[in-house]
This record gives sequence, C-alpha cells and structure tokens, in this order.
Amino acid sequence: MKKSKLVIIIVIAVAIIAAVCGAYFAYFKPHNEAVKAYNTVVNSIQAKNNQLDTEIAHLQELVDNADKPLDETTTDAAKEALKAAGASKVVIDKMPKSTKAIISKTNELSVPVDYSDEISVLTEAYTNLNNSKKQYKQVTNPSEDFVLQRVLTIDDVADARAVTEDQDPNGKLHKAGGYTATIYIESKKVNQSGIYSSGEYADALIDKGTDAGGAVEVYANEEDAKKRNDYLATYDGGIFSSGSHKVVGTLVIRTSDELNASQQQEFEQKIIEALTKLD
Repeated sequence: MKKSKLVIIIVIAVAIIAAVCGAYFAYFKPHNEAVKAYNTVVNSIQAKNNQLDTEIAHLQELVDNADKPLDETTTDAAKEALKAAGASKVVIDKMPKSTKAIISKTNELSVPVDYSDEISVLTEAYTNLNNSKKQYKQVTNPSEDFVLQRVLTIDDVADARAVTEDQDPNGKLHKAGGYTATIYIESKKVNQSGIYSSGEYADALIDKGTDAGGAVEVYANEEDAKKRNDYLATYDGGIFSSGSHKVVGTLVIRTSDELNASQQQEFEQKIIEALTKLD
C-alpha cells in the first residue's frame, strides 16, 4: 500500500515537473527572449533619441535667447529645423503584453534609426543663428574706432573721417536722440573735384559730407536709427535727396547721391559686409 502511494506521488511529481518544463519552454522562455530582444532594440533607439534631444535642446535654448539676430530668417530656419527634428523622432510606446505582440513590435522597431541628416540641419541652423546674433551685437552702437577700422578695409574707400563736436555738420553728436558717432566716407568712384566744399570745416572730407561717398551714423538704439532713417526718407526723390540710406542694427548706412543706383547698392552692401564680418 505504501509502495503504491509512493508510485502515485512520483508520477504526480513527474507530471508537475513536466508541466512546468513544458510551460517554461512553451511560454516563459520565448516570452523572456522576446522581452530581452525588445529591450535591446528600444535601448538602442533611446540612445539615439537622447542624442537628437540634446541637439534639439541646444538649438531651442539659442532660439529662446532674447538676443536679436541681424537676419530674422535665421530664426525661422532654426524653428523649422526644430520642428522637422521633433517630427522625425521615433516614438516608443509601452511594451505590449503578449509574446506575439512583443515580437511584432520588435520587428517593427528594428529598422535602423539614423538622425545624422536631422542633426546636421540642427547644427547648421545653430551656427547660422548664433553668428547672426553675434553680427547684430557687432552693429549695436559700436565704437567709433571699430567703424573706422572696418570701413577702411573696403577696397572702394579712399578715406574715412569721424566727426567731432567741433566738426559736426548736423550738430547731433552725443545729443539726445542723436548719433554717438558718424563716420564720413570718401569713395573712389565719386569724382571729388565735383563735390561742393564750403570750407566751413578744416577737415575737407567732413566738409563734403555724405556726398563724398557715404556715411555710417551710429545710434544708441534701433529706435533712434529708424527715426533718422524715416527723416532721410522724406527727401527721397527730391532735389535735397542725399542718396541711399538703410538701418542695420543701430546704424544708418548712407551712400552718396553722386553714385548711380547700382553703385549705391554695391557700396552699401560692402559697408554692411565689412561691419558685420565676424573675426
């Protein structure tokens, strides 16, 4: 009787072990392997997502910075780069519950993830926006010496002179709303013998004024520069027109009416490039 009971117990134990082993190899082992494979794929994607997120955060911080860019389109380009990068990121949801669903999701996520193009665009957008912000700072109430030094590097420029309180045709130097500096420029393309000089000032170039080639007027803020530019615009097209004028940062870039339209545009661009060139 005892022998029979022992046999029965052994048979039951063997059956249980067989059932457990069957369950392990039929369900638990495939499930665990599926989970392991899923986690490996997800961890790889997450590492690349983290790299992309770092570049996105880097550019977003620059976009959110209050510093103004010289070229507003660099901000627009940065925002577009951020939008595209965010949309390209692979979204990882919660792991499915069933083994079959896990395997299916793993296969779906196993497509190689490559953000190199997106990161390249983000990097370029960062460089362009950062440089543009540096350029704006460079043309925000720069020193007289800086403007003089940069203007004299232009091939078309024969000479340049800064006004003083004693030699200031407009009498606005350092006054409220006036300029903090004005540099008159002599252009090689203007026939200086034909430019009227009253002899009022000892410096002949300052006496000739903007007619000699152009000028860079420096203001403390953009508002004052725009007011000056608007004032000059009231004479455009009339007999008192003094040439082209444009606000760049807190500067008013002017070119002589003695230059034709194409020459004015070319000279204006050369002045802007000289003043905004980054070292």
